[in-house]
Amino acid sequence: MFMILGLLVMVAVLVGLTLAIAFMLDVMAPKTSWKMRAVWAALIGAYVPASLPILTLLSEIGFTAEAIPPVSALVVGAFILAAVIGFPVAYVFSKKRAAGRFPAEPAKDFD
Repeated sequence: MFMILGLLVMVAVLVGLTLAIAFMLDVMAPKTSWKMRAVWAALIGAYVPASLPILTLLSEIGFTAEAIPPVSALVVGAFILAAVIGFPVAYVFSKKRAAGRFPAEPAKDFD
């Protein structure tokens, strides 16, 4: 019961973080393509929570050969979470935000 609740909380945190980053990228970089913003939001949203365990492992074990398997598992796992959970959320959000913008018409802008 608590394991499933923990997984749902993890997914909710990832979705919330990805949406927040997608919104920030939409506000701060509106000229960037919405597809690129969706990719960056998904990657940042997945790697921010994974950075704490990665840094903890590297600080405890150090940069040795023993640290390579767990760190690479965290990196690959974060990439999978970004692809499976983060990207679809960021894609839908960024696409709707881009569709809500009206393209600039030169006839109306230069009257």
